[in-house]
Amino acid sequence: MTARKPKDEISRLLDSFQEEEVLEEKMEGFTAQKRRQDRMQRASRQTVEPKPVQNETNDTIVLRPEPKKTESAGTTVMFDPEKIEEEDTDTNKTVVINDNEIQSLLDEDKPPKLRREVVSHGGSSHRKEPMPHKRPTKKKGLSPAAIVGIVVGGILVFVLAVTLVLAATGKLSSWLFDNVDKTEEVTRKQERAYDSIVDWLDSLTGDDYDGIEDWEEDYDSLTKEQKKKLNDYFEKITGSTFDELLAKAKSDSKKDSSNNNAKIAELKAQLKSLQSQLSDAQSDLNDANSRLSSAQNDYDNWNNKLSTWQNTNAQLEQKQTELSTLEARMKELQNIPADQISEEELTELTQSYKKQASLQQEISNLQGQLNGIGDYSSIQSHVNSASSEVSQAQSDVDSAQSTIDQLTSQIQEVQDRIDALES
Repeated sequence: MTARKPKDEISRLLDSFQEEEVLEEKMEGFTAQKRRQDRMQRASRQTVEPKPVQNETNDTIVLRPEPKKTESAGTTVMFDPEKIEEEDTDTNKTVVINDNEIQSLLDEDKPPKLRREVVSHGGSSHRKEPMPHKRPTKKKGLSPAAIVGIVVGGILVFVLAVTLVLAATGKLSSWLFDNVDKTEEVTRKQERAYDSIVDWLDSLTGDDYDGIEDWEEDYDSLTKEQKKKLNDYFEKITGSTFDELLAKAKSDSKKDSSNNNAKIAELKAQLKSLQSQLSDAQSDLNDANSRLSSAQNDYDNWNNKLSTWQNTNAQLEQKQTELSTLEARMKELQNIPADQISEEELTELTQSYKKQASLQQEISNLQGQLNGIGDYSSIQSHVNSASSEVSQAQSDVDSAQSTIDQLTSQIQEVQDRIDALES
């Protein structure tokens, strides 16, 4: 038999710590083996009690039932205990195993095995190799390495738990300090709110408590004790608590809101009328501007004619003056006796005749231009009329613009009142 390894020795040593469990498992294995043997006996239809035989090795028990004689010279009895169908258990059969064999099985931790044998009529037999048999499942004991691993794991778990506790303690301390700081901050805010409300009440000079609603949020942030103290102070000063004054203010606001709706509707109607008037005034302004533009163009045209007539007439008068002067000189030269006239005077007289003709032609042209422009009096009359139209159109423009400015101001005022009531 193969020598046992040290590892197997350690395993058995560890198994010995669980004697009751191991012994129970082994006894269950022997009980199952006994049941299989009973089934084999019934299968071979043997009525003779089996005889225990021990083979060459001490770790195997061979059960050889006496075979039934048949007509043949010899029979081979073979059966596989794993393939025998389950039958109802019958414990009346007897399996004989001596104490030494049981002790051997217990020491070596091996289950019994069955062997197949050929049995002749003469009773002689020869053995065949034992059929393989499944060993019952057995719980293995913990190895030394496993024990060491468990111990090391336990130490690691302990260290980790301590670390987590310390970390949690640090976070808890931080959380506690944060909460303390927040609590102190809330307390300071409540004190400031209380003082602010008291200062507001002390600053009032009459019985008008408008604006008390603005302090509602600060009042709500106070503690129960602060609210009671504040209400007592309010009642002492005003005859009513803060809560009562606040409720009255809200009630008045509700009434004012109802009244405001009517006022808002009235103002919106007024606003609509003003906007309609503004639209009409804008149309009037556009018409006035159009008339002013037309009158201005008419005035400019007649005024340009007047200027042209005046300029042409001035040129005509200038040429007429030159002609008169020239003719007077020519008359002087013509009165000089022929034997007394000098060569120079004669040349001058000759040139004067030429110049006289040129001036007369220019005067004629200028006179034609004046006739084409029109009569001076008529032109002047049109200029005066156009100027009057321009003045009237400008007055209409100014009036329309003034109306627009007034309506715009009124519209803005009404809109501001509506916004104030809606806010």
